[in-house]
Amino acid sequence: MPPTNNVLTVLWWGGYTILGIWGQRTLPGIDFFAAGLILSLQKEERPTVTISLIITWILLLEGTGNLPFGYGLAWYGLITTLYFMGQWLFEARSFLFMALLGLGLGILHPILINAVSSLANLDVPFQPLLIEGAMQAGGFFLIWLVIDYFYPQRLRHNVKSL
Repeated sequence: MPPTNNVLTVLWWGGYTILGIWGQRTLPGIDFFAAGLILSLQKEERPTVTISLIITWILLLEGTGNLPFGYGLAWYGLITTLYFMGQWLFEARSFLFMALLGLGLGILHPILINAVSSLANLDVPFQPLLIEGAMQAGGFFLIWLVIDYFYPQRLRHNVKSL
C-alpha cells in the first residue's frame, strides 16, 4: 500500500531539508531552501506546509549562522514578497520568471548580508559576497529545475507540467 499524501509530503520535504543542509555545507553561499520555498508556494495546496517549512528553515539558518537574528526572517520574507509581486507580471512557474527571481536573489544576497553584518559591526569583504550572489543567482534556477522535476507526481495539485 503506497503512503498517504501527508506521509509522502513529510518524507519529501524532510528528505529535501536533509539534502539542502548537505548542499549548503558543500556549496556555501547557495541557499538550497530558497528554491524549495518557491516550489512549496507553487505546489502545496495547504499553506500550513509552506509555513512549517519556512519556520523550520529560518530556525536552521539562524541557528547555524553567525549573523544576528533576523537575516533568515528578512531573507525568506523578501523571497516570498518577490515571488508574490512577480506573480502579477509573469506566469508563476515560467522559466523566465524563475530565472529573473534567481537573478533578484543573487542581487539581494550580498546587499542583505552586508546590511545585517553592518548592524552587528562585522566587517565582511564585499567581493566574496558578490561571488556568492552570482552563485545564488545561477544555483537557484538549477536547483528549482531539479526539484520541480523530482517533486512526487502524487503531491501535485492542479499543476500542469512545463
